[in-house]
Amino acid sequence: MNHVRPLTTVVLPLTLVLVTVAWTWASGTVPREWAYPALLVAGALSGDPVVRAVFRFADLSAVRAQPSESPWAASEAAAEPVDPPLRGGLVIGALERAAAIVSLLTGMVAGIGVVVAVKGLARYGEFTNAQQREQFIIGTLASLLWAALFAGAALWCTTPPGPFPG
Repeated sequence: MNHVRPLTTVVLPLTLVLVTVAWTWASGTVPREWAYPALLVAGALSGDPVVRAVFRFADLSAVRAQPSESPWAASEAAAEPVDPPLRGGLVIGALERAAAIVSLLTGMVAGIGVVVAVKGLARYGEFTNAQQREQFIIGTLASLLWAALFAGAALWCTTPPGPFPG
């Protein structure tokens, strides 16, 4: 299973993006019938390594000053560590990015609010400490920004005169 993740989160998305870029470069624009599904799949699958990189970047626990006593110490006394991350994040994240891309491409941006609301309600009971809540917020925002990037790219390369006018 470990060898499948890089294929599905890096190699396949990169291949789809490179084909789309090459096609756009050669002809000026790409048909929506190719660009929308290709960049939907690429954006949904490639978000996992990006979100993990954002988590590593955001982990400032080694340099952050620790207070002598946490004001939430009583509420988090039995808190579990964040590692491993919240279960199902890989699949939920891919579905979240796919739904966000579809919402943006169809002009139904309210769909993003529905996705975030459903995700928040479903995960609410799983949060046992502030670190998990922080992980949820950072992961959701990074994932949605990544999805917006791919939706924007799909719109950009399908709109005449295209990103590379000849």
